[in-house]
Amino acid sequence: MYQILFRIPLPGSDNGMAVNGFGLMLLFAFLAGNWLVVRLARREGIDASMLQDLALWTFLGGIVGGRTLYMWENTPEWTDFFKKFLLLNQGGLILYGGYAGGIVGMLLGWWLRHRDKPFNALRVLDVYAAPAALGVAFGRVGCLMNGCCYGQVVPENALTLPMHYPLPAAARFDLTAKGMQTTAGFALDPSKYPQAVVLATEPGGGAEALLPGDLILQAQGRDIPTVKELSVLLLNDWAQDAFRGVANLDLKIRREGQAVDITVRPVTPGLHPAQLYEVVSMLLLCLTIIAYLPIRSRMGQAAALFFLLYGCHRFLNELLRNDPRPIGLENNISVFLILGGTLVWIACGLIGQRVVASKPVS
Repeated sequence: MYQILFRIPLPGSDNGMAVNGFGLMLLFAFLAGNWLVVRLARREGIDASMLQDLALWTFLGGIVGGRTLYMWENTPEWTDFFKKFLLLNQGGLILYGGYAGGIVGMLLGWWLRHRDKPFNALRVLDVYAAPAALGVAFGRVGCLMNGCCYGQVVPENALTLPMHYPLPAAARFDLTAKGMQTTAGFALDPSKYPQAVVLATEPGGGAEALLPGDLILQAQGRDIPTVKELSVLLLNDWAQDAFRGVANLDLKIRREGQAVDITVRPVTPGLHPAQLYEVVSMLLLCLTIIAYLPIRSRMGQAAALFFLLYGCHRFLNELLRNDPRPIGLENNISVFLILGGTLVWIACGLIGQRVVASKPVS
């Protein structure tokens, strides 16, 4: 997990500007999607320069739409909605909102800049279908780097490669709150309260360097006179921006009368890599639509196929997810995408405009 790739020093800022792995993957999604749009547009005989311009409108509309849906679901006060809307470095984009915003952005860009040019909306949506799947694949790599959209705990002997997330990940906070893991791979001895004395370590929790009876004196350079200070560090401060990407826990302990410096790397139990499942699924969907485009009979069928197959994938993948989202709204949208994609594909086949082979644009 790489929440923070590096930080750019800024005057007056202790932490500087963070360059996030998720944000970088969004940039790659835009560049890769735009590259594929141009090639498919030329094959379909569509003005590639227009679609390149519309790709930027689509991308920006997707960001606004994804952020709007996230803020609508997670912001109790309208004042916070506007204050925090632009704080993208704190996370918060929902894919379904991005789809809606992207379509609105594309249509708005066409109306403002290209409405004097020929524009077949269904044919353009067909061209955008495969790049959309490719963009989602890059976006889910970003989710993996950020530690969001994680899966359920993997049962023993399951035929999958589990993911273990470090301290800054949302999974660690969520699983700790649910009582499914210790806060940092070890438990404290209640009989020694208020001192932070290790009772036991969690098998596979990444803190095996600690031993029962170790007295924690310092953590991350802070004095730990009582359990309270350790709890504040691990449960409150570690959720702040300054600790994003910091996976190692540096401790000074007293063991057998001697002060010892050790470093542990606490991790979560093994979780289903739901993000990687979607990466693979979206790459396959992208290739499927690219192969389907030349043989479709009616315009709009490739876009309908995208929504149908993505809805099927998302419905199944959500069964393995364990993060607080997706909520009921998004689960229901998966079903609507399946039904809507099926109906639109059939309707296009019955009454839609026939695809006429166009001369490729060089």
